Amino acid sequence: MEISRLRRVANWIDFAISLLAAAFIIAIIIRLAQIELPEKGAPVTPSQRFTIVAAGITIAAALILGAIVRAVQHAAAGGDRRYLVFETPSGNVAVRASSVEHVLNRAASALEEVADASVALVLPKGEKLPREARVRCRLFDRPNILAIQDKVRAAISDCYVGMFPGQEPLTIQISVERILFELPEPKPAPPPTQEEETEDHEPFRPQYPVNG
Repeated sequence: MEISRLRRVANWIDFAISLLAAAFIIAIIIRLAQIELPEKGAPVTPSQRFTIVAAGITIAAALILGAIVRAVQHAAAGGDRRYLVFETPSGNVAVRASSVEHVLNRAASALEEVADASVALVLPKGEKLPREARVRCRLFDRPNILAIQDKVRAAISDCYVGMFPGQEPLTIQISVERILFELPEPKPAPPPTQEEETEDHEPFRPQYPVNG
């Protein structure tokens, strides 16, 4: 499972747990408020019960508010509306950042040493183009991990510059989330280019004499 998908699942699990915890606290508060205390010898005085109820309500409200904030952030991240704006002689061209990130993900994940990768372009507010890319990846066990990170950087940088010639290379920050020890599955071969297809397929030549 990809890192980005794992993060989405974890966010929704956290959201559900927060709501369940808040509902449990509210149920206990309601039950405590319904219990009638005897006039004398009560283990909890009315003032203490009020303090417990107020603290429970505050905790439940904080849990619900935090769950709502995280859900809004998750929904905003899912509906990415960031755009890279390139200036061309014929006018500006806007490209959605998530589309570029998807292509960069494929470039990094195509490496045999990489199990999967998640690339996030850092686009500061007010900036038209990113200057940095943050990569979270899982690598297969290899002797030289640092060399693999260099290959990941080169693959992402070459892919970005190949998509947008003339742009400055990105500063790439890599964090290795996990090192896998199982054997990697064979990576699918990239589709052939038009030149390769032309070389592989010779033009048809008739096998019988043709009268001029």
